[in-house]
Amino acid sequence: MGKEFRVSHTFIPPAIFTIFLTAFYVTYKILPGPELLFLCMFVYASYKGNGNRFLRAFSPFIISFLSYESLNRLIDSVPRFIHVQEPIAADMWIFNAVPPLVLQQNYRMPILDYIGAAVYSVHLIAPTIFAFLLWRLHPEHYQKYSLAFMICTYSALLTFLFYPVAPPWYGVGATRILFQVDNKLGVPMYRTIYDYIGVNQFAAFPSLHSALPWIIALFAIKAWKKKALPILTFPFMVWFSAVYLGEHYVIDMVGGVLYATLAFIVACNKDRIRGLSIFNVDVITPILGKLGEIRLPIYRDSESIYKKSEPIYMATFRRVLC
Repeated sequence: MGKEFRVSHTFIPPAIFTIFLTAFYVTYKILPGPELLFLCMFVYASYKGNGNRFLRAFSPFIISFLSYESLNRLIDSVPRFIHVQEPIAADMWIFNAVPPLVLQQNYRMPILDYIGAAVYSVHLIAPTIFAFLLWRLHPEHYQKYSLAFMICTYSALLTFLFYPVAPPWYGVGATRILFQVDNKLGVPMYRTIYDYIGVNQFAAFPSLHSALPWIIALFAIKAWKKKALPILTFPFMVWFSAVYLGEHYVIDMVGGVLYATLAFIVACNKDRIRGLSIFNVDVITPILGKLGEIRLPIYRDSESIYKKSEPIYMATFRRVLC
């Protein structure tokens, strides 16, 4: 009885806050993001008596997500050269056409607009929901999923910083269907996200709308085997929607799949990578030996300094890489 009494007092305050936050989103017609999902999951975990366990398990995922969102907004304010022609040339080389324009000009219809917008929006919440399901049902895969999520998002973030790519609505004048859906619904959900939340508009390559659904599919198949094969329809639907809506080129989708696949491989083989011989090899001594052979004046002092601090240097090096 004591445990039940404690649990009831734990989940009530966040539950009240979640209700008020939901009312705020509804009142001001704002599309909820992962932050509301985190709150809902915390309320559920607290109700079940697992609030502290949830915070411990999800802290790396939450911190990674929030720090990525903050850095992504900062990147958008950094002056950069925007790459416009390269993705157009890549799609032209593959298809001899620009797929977003082909889809919009030949296959556009209202039902595809609404379905595409709905599927495209799932990208905002799907990684968080899947993380919770994995944590509850297959915790042995949760840490690997979190690591893959982090590797994929931060490597994409670096690409956005050093190689910003314009989307089709900017590069070839494709119709930005998301904003037209806003007008038809009378609810400025997507315009609110882009105008007020501060989404980086030149983060087309690699497409995280391509990468994250693919990571979800890979880990779902890893956890549930053949039973999870139907989930493969999810990434394909998101990929089609992203191109159809004029938000991404096909080459952006390809880049996202590559980034996600590499992140999945690294996360699932972390122990093997940690055990590679390169992390146990003394690479400094042969270099110092060569310096000694050519008798550089600095060699003797360098060698003495290195021998004193070598255990610290190598331990730090292995800790960072492993």
